[in-house]
Amino acid sequence: MSFLEFWGERVSPGKIGSVTTPEGHEACRYKPLVLIKFLFVVIGLPVAWCLVVPRVPLPLWQAIAAVVGGTLIYVALCYLIDFEPEMDNLGWLGGAMDNPVRYSDDVNRWLLGLKCLLGPGRFVAESVLDIRIFFQGRPQETS
Repeated sequence: MSFLEFWGERVSPGKIGSVTTPEGHEACRYKPLVLIKFLFVVIGLPVAWCLVVPRVPLPLWQAIAAVVGGTLIYVALCYLIDFEPEMDNLGWLGGAMDNPVRYSDDVNRWLLGLKCLLGPGRFVAESVLDIRIFFQGRPQETS
């Protein structure tokens, strides 16, 4: 952070996004989309695993366990953590250029990058939850 950013942020502070945990999952209402998303996940994950496992320098069973276990941890983290950048404060030209007098736009661009990095895992998690709701229905709340 430069002195100009430090001074400019004190004069005109910008909004910074947040890191949140989602309250719940809103099920997809369009049933064909639920099936298409789940089919994409069921086909895409094994294909990705088959491409990655041979490149892991471990015995085959350990490589499979490491890749599948790492995927499960990634998907769980993607579902449990959500990054919400302040989209109005990404810098100049929609985030293409850094605002030289604010560091809050740097934080928001960083949050946006993390949101993009965790997007595929959230897609997988939500697809699995949608298909569960599709076949079993939403669980009843007990009072």
